[in-house]
Amino acid sequence: MTSSEPKVITRRQAKQQISYFSVPLFFYILLNMILRECSGLLYRYYPQLFFGFDVWTATLTAGILLALIFRYLVFPGVSKRLHLNIRDYMKMPKLAGIQWLSIICLGIGITLIAVSFSSLFYFMSSSTSTYDFLGSFNGKTNIINNILYFILFVCIRPHCDEYIFRGTIQRQLGHYGRYFGVLGSAVLYALAQPDMMRAVSGFFVGWYLALATLKYHSIRPGFRINFALSLFLWILNVIPGNLFFIPLIMIVFVYVICAFSIFSKKAKTNIVRYGATEWKLWKILLTTPGVILCIITFIINCILTVIL
Repeated sequence: MTSSEPKVITRRQAKQQISYFSVPLFFYILLNMILRECSGLLYRYYPQLFFGFDVWTATLTAGILLALIFRYLVFPGVSKRLHLNIRDYMKMPKLAGIQWLSIICLGIGITLIAVSFSSLFYFMSSSTSTYDFLGSFNGKTNIINNILYFILFVCIRPHCDEYIFRGTIQRQLGHYGRYFGVLGSAVLYALAQPDMMRAVSGFFVGWYLALATLKYHSIRPGFRINFALSLFLWILNVIPGNLFFIPLIMIVFVYVICAFSIFSKKAKTNIVRYGATEWKLWKILLTTPGVILCIITFIINCILTVIL
């Protein structure tokens, strides 16, 4: 058998391979949930554990460390165990500036539409998931928290997510079927979100990012899209209310570029084809213990957003 011929594996071997990334993914989701939901309770009853730091300062700092650990220690080890050459998946495709602008604006446009759709699930969450300090630069603590928020959610998380979900998970699932890897990684990306609202939008965003990764055989476009998207949403959050026209202009600009890209066919992506919905692959994925734990943790996340 040559190296170019497909390798046949058993269901048990496939589940074992999926467990290599799904168990660390479970702990990644679980630890983020604990940070998000339990920090406030700990601060209320045991403030001495925070050594005088603001609860958000401590939580965001811990979130940064957690993301870096999983990005640079845990999942590189997972990739090595699965014999995935992620370095080969980090090449920068040669695209013109208008092409970069097109695929980035398409990603932002899809997100805005998905967020609008996912707002239908707003009643399932008692929390608006906003940070009371975001956009407020009055006082040293608020300034520090805004900086930490920017570092975590704009700089680190996009890079971390692309490495985990597109670089490792999509590539491994793609061994069972390229388009199954696209859809499977999008589902797991949705399960990593903290509530139903963001899970719905996360699924569509994850799908688009996976398609871009598949098209260019690199996670670099996905990182650029994810970074630009996070920066775009951060700007919308910090702009003062009296400057409401700026977000309106930004959104109109994004949709104009999206329309131009679609009609000029400058940003084509592959559609999901046969194999993405093959039941036997989904049965293997969804019955793997690590993935079951991710599903349970996601359900707990959704419940906590309702009762807390």
